[in-house]
Amino acid sequence: MDELKAETGCLECGRRPADQWLDGDGPLCDPCLDGRISTATGMPKLPLAPPPIEVEGGDGRRHVLRYRLWRAPTGISVRLVEECRATDEGFEFGVLGDHDADVNQLLARVRAKAEAEISHCYLEPDPRGTGWRLADEEVAGRLVWNPDGSPFRVVVDGRTLSWAELGEALSSFEGCRFRLTIDDSLADARSEAAKAALGGHGTPN
Repeated sequence: MDELKAETGCLECGRRPADQWLDGDGPLCDPCLDGRISTATGMPKLPLAPPPIEVEGGDGRRHVLRYRLWRAPTGISVRLVEECRATDEGFEFGVLGDHDADVNQLLARVRAKAEAEISHCYLEPDPRGTGWRLADEEVAGRLVWNPDGSPFRVVVDGRTLSWAELGEALSSFEGCRFRLTIDDSLADARSEAAKAALGGHGTPN
């Protein structure tokens, strides 16, 4: 699928990125996916995504993030994804709203989430000259697939690390207690009624 996406773009319009599939048909860009869902369900089409934004990180690096909007089975998914050449690099943030939510409010919420997170650095260069260490006593990021088949990799501060590299960053805390918390990739902004009726966050398609 990735090779087809890279060669042809969206099946309907040729636009990139095009990584959505509906009933086995694709790849589709977000607007074409939304158009098909609107035709099938009668729900109104979503507005086009705003232009990319640029956010400065706590370490001075500048990050360009692209908005993505689509209608998932459980609600409207709004994401900000960093434009990176390497797969799984960079920041990614998401909010899930009701099917009748104010899209502008969802856009504002995901932007505020991105700006707050990117402004805070969990890692700092190791003074020994190689690798990273924790800047404080907390670290957060996301899990990403490892194509080598070994355990997941992690993305912290927009950088992809192996479990070994993350372990090195934690090496000064030997003997300390820790707590691992797993969160959904989307912040759930839906009403309680929608959560009860539609269930969990779900996936894009």
